[in-house]
Amino acid sequence: MKQKSFILFMALMAFSFETQAETQTFQCGDNCTATLDDNGVMRVSGTGQMWGYDNNERWHTPWYSQNPKIKHLIIEDGITNVGKNAFFLAYKIEKIELAQTVQTVDIGAFDEVDSVKSMTIYDSTVFKDQDDFMAYGKYENFKVNCYGNLETCKQNLTSKSPKIKAIPQFNYKGKRIYTVEEANMVTGKKNKVMIRYK
Repeated sequence: MKQKSFILFMALMAFSFETQAETQTFQCGDNCTATLDDNGVMRVSGTGQMWGYDNNERWHTPWYSQNPKIKHLIIEDGITNVGKNAFFLAYKIEKIELAQTVQTVDIGAFDEVDSVKSMTIYDSTVFKDQDDFMAYGKYENFKVNCYGNLETCKQNLTSKSPKIKAIPQFNYKGKRIYTVEEANMVTGKKNKVMIRYK
C-alpha cells in the first residue's frame, strides 16, 4: 500500500513539474513580464509600461514565434499601456481583457489580429492607430464589453481601427472606479470623496 501511495505521489509531482515547465516567461518592460501557459493564456503583469517595437522590430517581439499559441490575452492591473506592435500578427487571439490601469493601446499593438470574439475595455483607455485590427475578422462575432461610458468606448476603439467594417456588439458591463483627478473634474476641487463610481 505504501509503495502504491509513493508511486502515485511521484506521478503527481512529475505531472505538476511538467505543467509548470510548459509555462513560458518573457520580459516585456522594465517592470513587467508576460507569461504564456499551455492553454494559450498570456498574462502581462507588473507595473508601468510595456516596451514598444518599431515596424522593423515587430517581427522580433519576445513571443513572436509563439504568436499562434496565444488565444487569450490578459493585461493585468498595474500595466499602463499595450506596447507599440506588441501583438502584431498574433492572429489566433480570441479574447482580450484590458485592466482599468491601461491608459493607451499604442500604434499597431493589435494589427493583424483578426480572430477576436470578446474584448473587455474601459472608457478611459485610448486607442492609437490600429490600422489592421480585425481587418479580416468576423465582425458579427466580435463583442466588446465596456466599463464606463458606452459611447466613449465605441469612439475610442472604432475611430482608430478603420478596418472594423461594422461596429461590433458593445455591451455595458457596469461601473468603473473614477480616479481622484477624474472625480475632481466632475465635482470640483472641493470634492472630499476620494473615489466615485459611475
